[in-house]
Amino acid sequence: MRTWFKKHPLLRDVLLWTIPALLFGAVLRLILIYTSPYAFFGADSRSFMGFSNGVMTDFYFSINEKRRYLYPLFVFPFSLLPGGTLRWLAWVQPLLGLASLLPIAYIIRRSFVSWRWTIIPVTALLAGMPVFMWFEHELIADPIFFQAMNWTLGGWVAWTSQREPARACRLWWWFLIPFAILLLTKPAGKLLWPGVIIGLALILAWRILKWREWTALGAIFLASLTVGDNNQSSWLLYTSAFPLTQLDTPLHAEYKAEIHDWVTEKRSRLSTYNKEDDEIHDFLRSPGDSPQYKLWSRLSKDERDPLYRDLAREGILARPDLFARIALQRLAGSCNQNDFKTSRFRAAYYGDSLHEQYYGPPEESMLRIAFGIPRQAPYPSYEELRTRVMPRPDAFLTRFYLKYADAYQAPGDLIDRTSGWPAPLGWATLLGMALSLVPPFLRTLGIWTIAFAGYLFAVYLVGIENHRYFALVWPFVLLLLALIPETAWRGITRNGDRN
Repeated sequence: MRTWFKKHPLLRDVLLWTIPALLFGAVLRLILIYTSPYAFFGADSRSFMGFSNGVMTDFYFSINEKRRYLYPLFVFPFSLLPGGTLRWLAWVQPLLGLASLLPIAYIIRRSFVSWRWTIIPVTALLAGMPVFMWFEHELIADPIFFQAMNWTLGGWVAWTSQREPARACRLWWWFLIPFAILLLTKPAGKLLWPGVIIGLALILAWRILKWREWTALGAIFLASLTVGDNNQSSWLLYTSAFPLTQLDTPLHAEYKAEIHDWVTEKRSRLSTYNKEDDEIHDFLRSPGDSPQYKLWSRLSKDERDPLYRDLAREGILARPDLFARIALQRLAGSCNQNDFKTSRFRAAYYGDSLHEQYYGPPEESMLRIAFGIPRQAPYPSYEELRTRVMPRPDAFLTRFYLKYADAYQAPGDLIDRTSGWPAPLGWATLLGMALSLVPPFLRTLGIWTIAFAGYLFAVYLVGIENHRYFALVWPFVLLLLALIPETAWRGITRNGDRN
């Protein structure tokens, strides 16, 4: 180890200076496992467990189009182990989350003169962020998505900061592999492509990368196009564009007539549509559940998607300004720390949520696999399963976790809820974004400021208001905030020695 550390002093510093954050994060995650030994099984977990359930129950191999590809495959091996999928994920995903602190520490060590002052605060804040600790404790693809993003950022900084083309090509794979994992885990990853392409152009990547690197990048691009469900994208797109429906044009006029009053109402309240689109979201997802809209309720799946696309396209082309306004409103309503509901850490939250899953859609076989209940064993009652997932509801540590999460998030708002203007932390983030766009940070962090800005705008064009979509960006926000003291330090030391 001494020999390795001497050959790689930068990585030695990363490992040693990340220890406080790793210990802090490990303690918090152990507390959560102690109070809730099973990873959370929520409404989205069923579709991710479908592959494991199909293979183990009927020897049927199929990945839901909406959930392809990697997370169902990631879950499957743990479903084969004794103890149940949820027991293993409660340990494995937090461990991967702690490991993803290392690339963030690497970025600071590699790029910052003031790294000795910033590496511990940034990694500790990231290690203790409630939103990441929660999703690491849930059967859902988001934690792998978030963690792959951290490694992608670290890999980008690693290869773009090299002066020797040969070494840059070798380190390129530290960027490409986690980027591929990110893209093949959630369809939202595709929204980062424009920023990555702009970044490659800005740094003149064709002077460095060879045919192998370009071929691999192209293959991953093509593979990423197959991720996600086209039916879902048309439904979400029209959910966003619903108030923009052009009621006076002949296109699908008979369908417009049935929703005329509804569209008019939503358009008149456009300033609050981001808070009031749930009913539109649910209606368009299952129009058959609304028989009062006769034509809509009779739509087949094959008829529904082209209708949604036609109506959305017409409305967006007519009022692109209002479409952009809806996206920005959703973004503003999702970017505050307090937009993540810490009520998830309540003692009874898991048990109450499990009631819907126990008596709802998931097959018994799926819950047996998830909770490690053998086929021959009697199926436990809801009360028995509730006791399993929350064995210590009155423990001090259970109450502590909720108080900790509330205290952490209290000062973390980017937007002032009263005025609608940036809060102090928001102004600081905007300053960090501006600083990242000038040398020497443009090649590394500045390019990702562009990529994330495009990602956030696009994801809220087609996605409802949800803090989970913004959470991907929080590690980068911490880096942007660290750029402010870093720039001041560089000015004081006149670009002094990083080491």
